[in-house]
Amino acid sequence: MTNIRIEDLDPSGDLRQSADDAGAWDPTGTRRNLLRQAGIGGAAVFGVGALLSPLDAFASASASQKGEYSTSGSRSIRRGRPNANDVKIGNYALTLEYLEAAFYAAADKAGYPDADIAAAAKTLAAHEAAHVAALKKVLGKAAVKAPTVNLDTVGKLLADQNTFIKTAASIEPVGTAAYAGAGPYLNNLAIVKAALSIHSVEANHAAYTAALVKFKGIDPSIDPIPNSFNPAYSFKKTVKIVSGLNIVTGRLQP
Repeated sequence: MTNIRIEDLDPSGDLRQSADDAGAWDPTGTRRNLLRQAGIGGAAVFGVGALLSPLDAFASASASQKGEYSTSGSRSIRRGRPNANDVKIGNYALTLEYLEAAFYAAADKAGYPDADIAAAAKTLAAHEAAHVAALKKVLGKAAVKAPTVNLDTVGKLLADQNTFIKTAASIEPVGTAAYAGAGPYLNNLAIVKAALSIHSVEANHAAYTAALVKFKGIDPSIDPIPNSFNPAYSFKKTVKIVSGLNIVTGRLQP
């Protein structure tokens, strides 16, 4: 039987970080503990034939402890009102969408000379504004307000069309990975539907902006479709990356 180390399956460490960070979405820490028991949180070694066993155990244990899985092991998505965890994740997504919407709205007004890049700014601005509206509708009165944008930083990132589209190509994969990281901890059907739909569009944006960077000759080395599987970023990792861009005045917190 061939042995596979967790480092081989998770070279970036994102899966293990997500295991450690799961408590950010689940205050009880149940998922985090179960991931560790399943061998995901450490330097575990799996046999190929046994790869499904930890996942089956994870589902079964969750069913017995929290009642969130059916007897068949499939997730039971609730149709009722969002719980506190759903609201926290929904506002996390909304905060990221606010930032993207503000960034692209400003880019749309910049009037870039390249028609394709100008069209990208307009399209992305419309998409992100729609995402904000959709999440606010789902969250209702629980929706957070938009963070204050650092106009000086945004102005520098939009100073010319090449800088803008390169920045867009670096931001979009982060948004995609953030949705992938938070999605598994959602329970409310309406928020799950919104998140999955937006996640797919963010992935489109990532490929779209990277393709423009590549084929406009701005950075020929960039790959619009670099991976067979996209990473899933934890809350902590996403906040660290976005905070590093310095596009928010004050602390980034949904």
